Amino acid sequence: MPTLQELTHVQVEEALRSAVEKQVPAVATIRSGGGWMNLHTRFLACRGAHLLMSMPSAEGDIGPRSFAPADKIGISFKLKHHKHVFTAVVAASESYLDGDTVLPALRLCCPTKMQRLQRRAFLRVNVPPNRIVRGSFWLGGREAEPAGTTVECPVWQGRVTNLSAGGFQLLTSPECVSLLEVGDLVGVRLVFGAGLEAVYADAQYRHVEPQDCEALLGFQFLGLPLTPEGRETLDALSARVAEFQRIEEAAGRRAV
Repeated sequence: MPTLQELTHVQVEEALRSAVEKQVPAVATIRSGGGWMNLHTRFLACRGAHLLMSMPSAEGDIGPRSFAPADKIGISFKLKHHKHVFTAVVAASESYLDGDTVLPALRLCCPTKMQRLQRRAFLRVNVPPNRIVRGSFWLGGREAEPAGTTVECPVWQGRVTNLSAGGFQLLTSPECVSLLEVGDLVGVRLVFGAGLEAVYADAQYRHVEPQDCEALLGFQFLGLPLTPEGRETLDALSARVAEFQRIEEAAGRRAV
């Protein structure tokens, strides 16, 4: 059974109505310089066939960002036990009166499609002791995968230690750390076992923790809800996370 659930038209309307009533915070994902950027926003109002969102922004922004009509933007938000995701088209930028405050806002065409995923899929789970998940990564995003590793275009390998639908941690040789900067866009390939299909994604390098003879690197997946291929990857990752959570919970019950 797919873990990424396609909502009906009625469910989409209910989710949007609830998000607007509560002015739910959301994450807006946009293409930026060949990579991805996550911005903060929130639901403001629903006007006919359009949604009003606060102007997406990042920390350190000076003034509102500019968006053009027909730009595509990904929106993800949390309601109850689920994370909802959809892609919308920008209609226009405008102002929104919030009490006595005028806010820059973005008017989006209401989505006709929306998916949701249980929020627990975004909780990190350790890879079970009897499972091995191999990871490879390289600079430049998934489309920049080299045909083979070279000094100029290295492909690094490692063992995934924990995983969620939002990211993962990987143990690898410390040599790669000097060539990476926090925030770098990388392409990743995860293999969950012999004979199983590999999962590819864009990710952002977030942090490193030195270990005895290795380095523990943290990565955040980027842009998965925005394309059909990305949603398939998100569904596959969520299924693995759910499987590992069941194994972990069963081991916990046996230990009691």
